[in-house]
Amino acid sequence: MDMQVNLKEFNTLPAKTWRWIGVNGGELDLTVPSIQPYKFQPFSGQVPDGAEIYNIIKDGIVFMNDESDPTIPPEVVKFMRTNHNSGYFIHIASGKRIEKPIVLDYKLELKAPSVLDDNVIIAEEGSEATVVLHYASQEQLEGFHFGMTKLIAKRDAHIKLVLVQMLGESCQQFDTIGAIAQDKGHIEIVSAELGGKRAFLNCKTRLAGSKSAFDMGVIYFGDGKRKIDIGIVSEHQGKNTQSKIEAHGALLDDSEKIFRGTIDFKRGSSGSKGREAETTMLLGQHVRNRTAPLILCAEEDVDGRHAASIGHVDENRLFYLMSRGLSESEAKKLLIEAAFSPVTAKIPVPTFRQEISDYLIERLNKIEKI
Repeated sequence: MDMQVNLKEFNTLPAKTWRWIGVNGGELDLTVPSIQPYKFQPFSGQVPDGAEIYNIIKDGIVFMNDESDPTIPPEVVKFMRTNHNSGYFIHIASGKRIEKPIVLDYKLELKAPSVLDDNVIIAEEGSEATVVLHYASQEQLEGFHFGMTKLIAKRDAHIKLVLVQMLGESCQQFDTIGAIAQDKGHIEIVSAELGGKRAFLNCKTRLAGSKSAFDMGVIYFGDGKRKIDIGIVSEHQGKNTQSKIEAHGALLDDSEKIFRGTIDFKRGSSGSKGREAETTMLLGQHVRNRTAPLILCAEEDVDGRHAASIGHVDENRLFYLMSRGLSESEAKKLLIEAAFSPVTAKIPVPTFRQEISDYLIERLNKIEKI
C-alpha cells in the first residue's frame, strides 16, 4: 500500500526571501510506494583493513532517532529510521587511510522498486576514506529512492562521499546529507544528479572545529519535464574554516531547477572563508531556472563570495567548434560535457565516469536539436 508523507522542512532557505520568487523551500508531499525488503547486497567488495562495514538490515544495526541532529531535519530522521529498508554503517579506525573507494551499488528493479537507504559514515582521528553511492534503475520503472547519509569527520580526518544518481525517467529521487567536521576535519562531497523525473538533493555541513573544511561539487542535467531541487548549506562555526561549493548544470526542453547555496558564518568563526559558484547552461526556450545564492554573516573577520553564471551557450565558443567541422548540436553536446568535467573528474571510479558520459550522450542524442 502506498504511503503519503509530508515533510515540512526540506531544502528550506535559512533566511527567507520574497515568497513570489519561489525559492524558500519547505513543505514536500511524497507518495511512497509500498516498501518491500531490499534483498540485494549493495556492498560486494572486501572490507579493507582499518574499516568496519555493516549492513544495517542484515547485521541488525539500530540507529537512534536523534532529533537534536544539527544537520538533518528531525522529521527526515524520524521518517528514515522508521522506514529504511537498506543502508550501511561504515567506521574508519583512527589513523587508517584507505586508498581504494568503498562502493555501494544500489539497483532499483521490479523486485525492488523502492530503496530507502540509511547510511552513517564515521572517520576517526587522522583517518581517510572515500565512499561511493551509485543508484541506477531498470528503464521505465516507476521507482522510488530516498537516501539519508550522515558523515562525521573527527580531528584531521577526511571523508569523501560520491553520489552517482542515474535513475530512470519515471523514478522519484530524494537525498539528504548531514555532515560534521571537527578540528582540521575535511568533508568532500561530489554529486551527479542526472536521473529521475523529480530529483531533490539536500546537504548541510557544520564546520564545528577550527581549520575544518568542506568542498562540494554538483552536476545536474534537466530535460523533458524534469524537476530538480538542490539545497546546500555550509555552516561555519570554528575559526579559520574553509568551504567551497561549485555547481554545473544544463537545462533543456521544459525542465525546471532550483539551486539554493548558503554560506553561513556563525559568531566565533573568525578567519573563515567561503566560496560559492554556479554555472547553468540554458538550452531551451521553455526552461525555468531559479538560483538563490546566500551569504549569512554574524562574524566580522570572514571572507565570503558567491557568483552565478546563467545563460545560453557562448556564441564565440560555439562558432569556433562549428568552424572545426562539428554541427551545432554536436558542438553544444561537447560544451555540456566540458562544463561537467571539473566535477566528474573527481569521481574515483573510472567505470562510473564512463557511465555518466554514455548516459549524457544517450539522453542528448534523443534531442534532435538543442
